[in-house]
Amino acid sequence: MDPDLQMDIITELDLVNTTLGVTQVSGLHNASKAFLFRDTEREIHAAPHVSEKLIQLFRNKSEFTFLATVQQKPSTSGVILSIRELEHSYFELESSGLRDEIRYHYIHNGKPRTEALPYRMADGQWHKVALSVSASHLLLHVDCNRIYERVIDPPETNLPPGSNLWLGQRNQKHGLFKGIIQDGKIIFMPNGYITQCPNLNRTCPTCSDFLSLVQGIMDLQELLAKMTAKVGI
Repeated sequence: MDPDLQMDIITELDLVNTTLGVTQVSGLHNASKAFLFRDTEREIHAAPHVSEKLIQLFRNKSEFTFLATVQQKPSTSGVILSIRELEHSYFELESSGLRDEIRYHYIHNGKPRTEALPYRMADGQWHKVALSVSASHLLLHVDCNRIYERVIDPPETNLPPGSNLWLGQRNQKHGLFKGIIQDGKIIFMPNGYITQCPNLNRTCPTCSDFLSLVQGIMDLQELLAKMTAKVGI
């Protein structure tokens, strides 16, 4: 895959050289590194140059997927990934073992939005999770099964300067994830969940594809009207 269309979060955050609150452990598979996030004070966030790279990747994008392989301690709650600026969460994926739901926090027209998706992921088992956004279309896959499909308010993807990426927590003190995270990636292309689950059908157009088609038809209709007016038909 084109490296300009994805970010490997665990590699970018250089977790191998992080010692406080994080330990490298065996994952679901051996193709990538996995890390145990302990129930202790920690600060796992991106360096400024990585955050700037992320801001550029998100700019004017309407298609993106966050995916990860996780094993969450039973009945705990925590944030798997958060992209935020001060108190604003532009992208945040949270798993609540207290309410058995996955929450997607984002910003629309400057206001916070949350999609609560009932699902028990904090059960001590390995799960592959992929949250995909295509314009106003939200898809959630867990273990390569399509769990939810919703129409949402289109998220703001032009991240403000100073936005930062946190892994396994919301900020310094809140939303601490307890368990193992592996394969944390953000994919900037349609149907990004295919990266995690290659066998899933990818022939259907995405919401963004459909909107582009509609816009193309409207442009053609406008062009036809202008040409018709010129020739006096």
